[in-house]
Amino acid sequence: MKRKIFCFVLSLIFALSFAACAPGESETPPDGGTDTIANPWWTTTGTLEKQDGEVVFEDVEIALTTAVCGEDLAPFNQLVAQFNAEHRGEINIVVTSLSQGTLESTVAQQIQNESNAPDLIMSHQKGHKSFAENHLIQPFDEAMEESGIEISMADYASGLASYTSLGYDGYLFGVPIDAQSMGVFYNKQLLNKYGGELPANREELISLCGRVAAGENITPIAWSTSLEFFVDYIFPTAIVQNGGHFYDEETYYADWQSDAENLAAFKNGIASIREFVTSGLARLSTPESSALQSFLSNQALFYFGMPWNLNSVLEAYGQQNGGINVEVVKSDYVGATSVANWFAMESGTEDGNKIFGDAHFFAISRTVTDITKKAAICEFVKWFTQTGSVGAAWGEAGHVSASTIVANDSAYTGSSLVSDYIGRFFPDINYFECAGNTPYYSEMFSRLRSLFSEAMNRTSAADDESLITSAQDGLNAEIDFILM
Repeated sequence: MKRKIFCFVLSLIFALSFAACAPGESETPPDGGTDTIANPWWTTTGTLEKQDGEVVFEDVEIALTTAVCGEDLAPFNQLVAQFNAEHRGEINIVVTSLSQGTLESTVAQQIQNESNAPDLIMSHQKGHKSFAENHLIQPFDEAMEESGIEISMADYASGLASYTSLGYDGYLFGVPIDAQSMGVFYNKQLLNKYGGELPANREELISLCGRVAAGENITPIAWSTSLEFFVDYIFPTAIVQNGGHFYDEETYYADWQSDAENLAAFKNGIASIREFVTSGLARLSTPESSALQSFLSNQALFYFGMPWNLNSVLEAYGQQNGGINVEVVKSDYVGATSVANWFAMESGTEDGNKIFGDAHFFAISRTVTDITKKAAICEFVKWFTQTGSVGAAWGEAGHVSASTIVANDSAYTGSSLVSDYIGRFFPDINYFECAGNTPYYSEMFSRLRSLFSEAMNRTSAADDESLITSAQDGLNAEIDFILM
């Protein structure tokens, strides 16, 4: 079906309706990409003041709305304060934090109504396609060209950089900041007791966990399958590691069952997780607090956790085990590894290296018109994403950098939290995958969650194909409804 973008309805995506066409606009650019947007939905006013080729900034205030709202909010605010101090009297960033569940709808309404709209958005990649299609954000290109503040996607991880045009070839609508998924903490004492070698693939993982389960009478993997992050990150990881994908990139429709190879990948993804449960190596529906507690009390070899909780996990382990100093915890008790290759049914494939998750991207609101403010945004975005010390501090807060400049900076590589934990959670950022540019990501994840829940409630694979077919058809019906 030909996609209808003109006046596209997002009521199911953002829980409210937006008009996709900016006021007074007569034409919407094609989704397939174009080197020239014939009728830009953004405007630019003013001229840049320069001195010795550098832009002169004077008391430029930028309203930034971010999806960062957990343990990493304090470090983020500290970095913003550092930038403001370095640019005192020139640029000042004012931060508003919103939860992931409310940011997109709130920001979209603010921009649409031109009321308290942010100038700069720091949100998850998956929402940016809809932002662009509804003309809520604008590209960085003009500001970079006018100011000379260049942000080249050649300096960012290739996988994440591929999402930045949002279908408009030749334009930069978003700048990647980081990537996040679930990482794995492990008990160094237990691992050393059972050989000291981390598993390199699923077969080795099952073998190691089997030995630990038998020898210690414990459940060796602590994870919470009821945690939304698990279903949104680990279940898709299991699918992509078996060669799967989530939609046809031309139509955005799901082909989970209609494509034979994809069907096999979905089946294998389900089976790869289910086997850990049915074999007693992991449990189903364990509360997150219970999963963490079993690891802290040395009743699990591996714990699936969120990277931005790194510091609290290390501190809690030390406190619960006799007040061990955090540095000793890091050196002797708690290590980090990756889920790469853990769910691939066939060892040694390139797909096995993949990790699925999400990423923060920066985007400029359509409401920003002044060229000096646009240039100031570029200045901050480049500073935040390409400064080694900033990347190190943000990495220590739980986020692996998307910038190759940062990844090669000594401040970043020299951080023990980055090198020993964050970098080990995500050993090769080029194998990191996100939802991509589908505008139907909300519906897609909803169907994936339901599929996972229904499949895990069955101990046999007999019904898997019918469940996958039902999920696929349900998603495509939702897309048809949106396109009506």
